[in-house]
Amino acid sequence: MAEHTSFSFSIPALRVLENEHQLLRHLMSKWHPLVLAFERQTFVSEAEARHVFQLLRQQITEFKQPLTKHFDKEELYVFPALAKYVGDEQGPVLATEEEHEEIFAYIDHFLHHANVDEHALNTEQMTHITTDAQEAFEVITFHMIKEESVIFPMVESILQPKEHYDLLEKLYSKII
Repeated sequence: MAEHTSFSFSIPALRVLENEHQLLRHLMSKWHPLVLAFERQTFVSEAEARHVFQLLRQQITEFKQPLTKHFDKEELYVFPALAKYVGDEQGPVLATEEEHEEIFAYIDHFLHHANVDEHALNTEQMTHITTDAQEAFEVITFHMIKEESVIFPMVESILQPKEHYDLLEKLYSKII
């Protein structure tokens, strides 16, 4: 993982979230190449595909916990703080919350279909199942970019200094 030497935001609460994004990107960088192996059909045998599929299932299962904790922080603290100023019935808060749901739909759909004995699947079936993991990766990547370029700057510019401090108090916890 490339060393992250600077933060984009001056508010410590946003730095916490930005740091979590870096961690999540790092974790994604471990399982995404496995997805690409299926997409590119790089396996020399079905046994190799099964091994990679099992590893992918394990890594995405492990990835889901910190992702859930991160999203929970945003949904419990960041979005309500921002919604006081911009609302939550339409616009960026609602769209971002809907993306959380979409991401979990892809991950859960993948895990539902992947949570079988991989010996019962052939390479073509495993490849089909991994498309949900690829979709999750793409949505998460876009989602984090959007948060860092739209949501976080709004938080930085709209919230009052006291709210910045309160937000830090709530966000300052581990996701792993």
